[in-house]
Amino acid sequence: VKEIIAFNHLSDEGDIYIGDILIIPNGKMPNLPKASYSSTEFPIGSSYFICPHAACRITQGLHWYNAVDFGGKCGDPIYAVAAGTVQRVKYGWNHGAGNYITILHPNGVVTMYGHISSSLVTPGQKVSQGDIIALMGGKPGTPGAGISTGCHVHFGVRGARNPFAK
Repeated sequence: VKEIIAFNHLSDEGDIYIGDILIIPNGKMPNLPKASYSSTEFPIGSSYFICPHAACRITQGLHWYNAVDFGGKCGDPIYAVAAGTVQRVKYGWNHGAGNYITILHPNGVVTMYGHISSSLVTPGQKVSQGDIIALMGGKPGTPGAGISTGCHVHFGVRGARNPFAK
């Protein structure tokens, strides 16, 4: 457990949440069956999520961990796409994601909002669909931008297909 915590730059085992991607040091990949298997991700109804940004303009299609980018202006509001509980609010570089928020939804899906300039929510807080949870960031050179080419929100989905991916 200590190796996993250290390798993944976690503060302690309480810093592991549903939907996290962890690297297990010295782990071995399981032998996958030769027969095809189904994905653990499931589709979400088209009305379950709303856009996290008012313009709903996708500026980059599907990329690192089941995410799309929504463009806008730095400081624009970012909305909770569905009701849920805020899992984590992280500030800093965060492996290039910059400042980010994760929300656990009642169906077990976790959404991630990266490159935010500031959070308006705290871990454990319940949010409703459409609540303003953060302000858009991502301007290169600003604190918490991470790896970014401009103002946008990196919107990722864990545990389901990203409904905005084309």
